[in-house]
Amino acid sequence: MTKFIRPTLEDEPMTIRTIEAGPSKRFFVEMLPRDISLEHAVLDLVDNSLDGAIRQRINEIRLGSAEPYKDLYCELKFSADEFEISDNCGGIPADRIDAALKLGRDDPSIDSDKPTIGMYGIGMKRSIFKISADSTVVSKSSTATTRVNYDKEWMNPDNPKWTLDLDETMPVANGHGVMITANELWPNISRTFASKSFFDDLVRTISRYYAYVIEKGFSIIVNGKKVPALPVEFRFDDQKVSPFYYEATSGGVAVRVIVGLFRKLTKEDEREDAIASNDGLETGGLRAGITVVCNDRVITYADTSSVTGWGMGNVPRYHPQFRSIAGIIIFESDDARTLPVSTTKGALDLDDGAYVVGLNAAMEGIKTFTDYTNRAKGREETTDAIIDSASKYSIAQVTDSLRSSARVVRNSNGAAKKVVATLPVIERKNPIGRIAFTRDKSEIERVAELLGLSASEKPGVVGEQVWTDLARKLGVIE
Repeated sequence: MTKFIRPTLEDEPMTIRTIEAGPSKRFFVEMLPRDISLEHAVLDLVDNSLDGAIRQRINEIRLGSAEPYKDLYCELKFSADEFEISDNCGGIPADRIDAALKLGRDDPSIDSDKPTIGMYGIGMKRSIFKISADSTVVSKSSTATTRVNYDKEWMNPDNPKWTLDLDETMPVANGHGVMITANELWPNISRTFASKSFFDDLVRTISRYYAYVIEKGFSIIVNGKKVPALPVEFRFDDQKVSPFYYEATSGGVAVRVIVGLFRKLTKEDEREDAIASNDGLETGGLRAGITVVCNDRVITYADTSSVTGWGMGNVPRYHPQFRSIAGIIIFESDDARTLPVSTTKGALDLDDGAYVVGLNAAMEGIKTFTDYTNRAKGREETTDAIIDSASKYSIAQVTDSLRSSARVVRNSNGAAKKVVATLPVIERKNPIGRIAFTRDKSEIERVAELLGLSASEKPGVVGEQVWTDLARKLGVIE
């Protein structure tokens, strides 16, 4: 038998050559913008203004001022023919211009001591490329006035040139801020900007996604309309009804979770209407579900999926029966890179350690209130007066009221603090009897799923819901 002996590396001829391993212009100007929607591209530019506001007012933020961003604003103007965003948030300092205009951040220490949103140094540029074939950025700070143009020649994917010409002049005394102007909108972007529905959707999104900074004094103006805040609120009466509260620290990230009621419980006729209309979420401008916030910026609003714990473990899937339940998971860190959020700020890192801590707490809170609504079925009206009369508390008010009374608990990351929810008493006017029977586990799981409950829900909870639904249809209960 002939045995093949492979030549050693030293025996093989070798050619060494150099290749260009740098970034592709086409990837950045054509492909990268596809990863982000137009709405999120606009929000990224608002985030840049907010980061400037944070740098300007970091001392007020540290001192816990109620309105640290007072008198600071970001203004958007857009139509089929134009796009412009401007702010008065301090501009880009001379020593940061190069880093701000470069695609990607070389120095990870920039703003690592401030609770900003920007992390990777691509947001502003990606948004500019998304919106326009030719754009101008003007920054006025106390140290420099700078103008740069991303013109059509530079934007050409076949143009290998990466350098930019900066027009720098002496700083001005007032009017420090940044203005970004689109000189030539892409045709598809022009059509979208002309749509009234885009304007309505953007205003609604801003009112929710920037609710917390708007409440702290920051103004966002869209085509002349000052956007109001629409934050998550909870019904609060320390004697009768209050939310579940939890706080901990994980990997240097402060985690806070609140889950509670924001309106009275949902009755059967409301549930049926919600299912028929395929809605079930809207009520009074607020929505049921769990909102996720990173450094005051909403990442996910009123989520009712497994991302925030619905349908996971022993938590039931979202159902219109739970329209009264809202919650919030808050992550805060001076180093934005430690936050559990993607580069687009439109997705969450579900494997992040801090996120898992927040998720587990949210699931505990959701389960508390879904169990409560199950127990209240058919007797919701006995809790209406208590819930309706309770005050509407903001996140800050709930935190101020419950933090001092939170008891220390242990988790895998060490100590945490928690306050269990206070729930209205459900009146039971008739004597209660007990019904018990057994069924195959697979049958119970199937019925649970059809009822919108988790497949791992306790059999007793499944049986009680089946009984309640049938008894109501038979007219035994209202």
